[in-house]
Amino acid sequence: MFHSTKTRKLAAVIVLSLVVSISAACGASTRTSGQAAKPIDAEQVQRVEFLNQIADDMYKQTMDGQVAEARNKLQQMSDQIPKIHFEGITSVEGLNALTETITEAKRVYNAVNYSPDEGQVAVAKIRLATDALTHKNQPMWLQYYKVLQNDTSLLTQDLKANKQNEMLTDFGKLSQHVAIIHPAILISRDAGSVEKLDSLLVFLHKYINEKPMAVNQVESGLGHLHQVLDELFLKNKDAIAFVPITDPRQPIIWSLGIGLIIVSVLSFVGWKMYQPGRSFVPVKQTREGKNR
Repeated sequence: MFHSTKTRKLAAVIVLSLVVSISAACGASTRTSGQAAKPIDAEQVQRVEFLNQIADDMYKQTMDGQVAEARNKLQQMSDQIPKIHFEGITSVEGLNALTETITEAKRVYNAVNYSPDEGQVAVAKIRLATDALTHKNQPMWLQYYKVLQNDTSLLTQDLKANKQNEMLTDFGKLSQHVAIIHPAILISRDAGSVEKLDSLLVFLHKYINEKPMAVNQVESGLGHLHQVLDELFLKNKDAIAFVPITDPRQPIIWSLGIGLIIVSVLSFVGWKMYQPGRSFVPVKQTREGKNR
């Protein structure tokens, strides 16, 4: 009798705990849904589109060697940012990525000795970032899927041939390509998903550099890299499970996904160790045009 009563109490506590957890998740999901459903002011949409147009002009001028004109466009963009309310357009992480990208570009364009290569990389990052703000479904940075797939394929070939020096070179190219689209990805995707990519790059960099190279760890990291890229580029049908904010109707999946994100965040060292190199893949001047 006592054992039965104790069991029932324990079961009641467990059920209550589950109800509280699910209610909290549902509440958070409802709030998120409410925020996502909040209409974006038409004036803000126009300002973001104007920002994107400025970035496009700046890109063309930079590629044409009109540095002074491009610098003026950069300042114009910087002046426009405080006038825009980004709620409903991108996340806090996305906004921070945009402002940091513009700040970095200012250092490049205002340097005593302007570097054309660095200027082209900086403006490519800005161009992709502003496009991501205005094209939610088909941003231009999705063009980089094949580029990154090619990078990872080269790394796999290097690994099979045990060519460590070549791997270091090819990994540098991969890192630079990711750096160019990194602000745009943060604008378009959940920050936790982007951090998983960052963590993998740090992991690969560590074990590719080991003497001798840690083959098993690198092979495992490359396998996970393919999966994460598919998730970010929405090539994987299950990728939506890693972006809970976009599906508020499934609060339980959202709650369970938090654990996965926390694990990835704990291993995240930082993006600062990766800096753009000298070569890069240019972006389109127009969405219909060809790459320059």
